[in-house]
This record gives sequence, structure tokens and C-alpha cells, in this order.
Amino acid sequence: MLVAFLMLTLVGIGYWAYDSNLHVGVQGKQPLVRENADYYFIDTQITQYNEEGELDYTLISDSITHYPHNDTTLLQAPHLENFSNPQKPMVADALYGKLLPGNEDIELWDQVVMTQTDLNNSSQVRIDTDFMTIYSDKGLAVTDRPVLITNDTGRTRAIGMEAFYIESLVKLKSRVRGFHEPKP
Repeated sequence: MLVAFLMLTLVGIGYWAYDSNLHVGVQGKQPLVRENADYYFIDTQITQYNEEGELDYTLISDSITHYPHNDTTLLQAPHLENFSNPQKPMVADALYGKLLPGNEDIELWDQVVMTQTDLNNSSQVRIDTDFMTIYSDKGLAVTDRPVLITNDTGRTRAIGMEAFYIESLVKLKSRVRGFHEPKP
């Protein structure tokens, strides 16, 4: 009798554990996330206008691949032209890039070159680095990597930078070295 009671108790506990694992498995199951691309374009140009109908920026890329699971878009050989300051347009090129969720900010990496030309006096500033994030709504380009800034009067090297390209202001973070030759 005692053996039968122990057997019945073990069977009941086993069934309860099995049954509750089934319910936990069904309720705790993660939904399937589609991680493959939902669209892909080749030789693409995106043109954005501001509220006044003026050209804000153009983005040209050899290929664009969008991933819906994290709302990012990978870019091959991106070329960004920003006209937020029409007298000093900013151009950025890289081997690779990524539009972040919301499609407002862009990360660029591998051979990143950003140039800004002053159309009033034809002077140009060039910034070279290997990684940069551009926040278009703030008119800001940021990196924590080494940068080389070149203009017609000198060259400056630093580690890390914040470039407010609408105001033509650059803040260097550390290890700043450079030379300047005044124009005659």
C-alpha cells in the first residue's frame, strides 16, 4: 500500500512538472524575428528637401540593404552631400555606412573623408578618419578615433572630434598636434 502511494505520488509530480513545462514553453516562447533583408537596391540616390522646399541632402550609394528586425540600412560606398548651410556644403564619403533607426543618423567607416567647402572664398577643410557618426538633425559629426584635419594653411591630428559643420566649428578631444602656416 505504501509502495502504491509513493508510485502514485511520483507519477503525479512527474505529470505536474511535465504539464507545467509545456505551459511555460508555450507562454515563454520568443516570437520569430526575421533577420534577413526586406529590400535591397543597387545604384541608389536619396534626395531630401526641408520644410521650405530647399534641398537638404542627397545620399548616393552603390547598394542599400534594409533589415527590419533592427530598422538599420547598410550602405556600400555611401556619398552624402549635406546642404544645411548652403554657403558651406558638407560632403562625406566612406567605403561602408549604416543608416541608424529612424534614418536620421548615419555611421560611416573605412576610409571616411568629410570635406566642407566655403563657397564665398573657395577654402576647403578635409577631415580623414576610419569611423564617424553624423547626426543630421544636429549638424554634428562625431568620432572617438584618430582624425587628420587638413586645410590650405595647415594640418592637425587628434584623437576624437566633434564637428559642428553648420557652424564650421570643430572641437578636438585629445592628443592634438598640428602645424599652421599663415597665408602671405
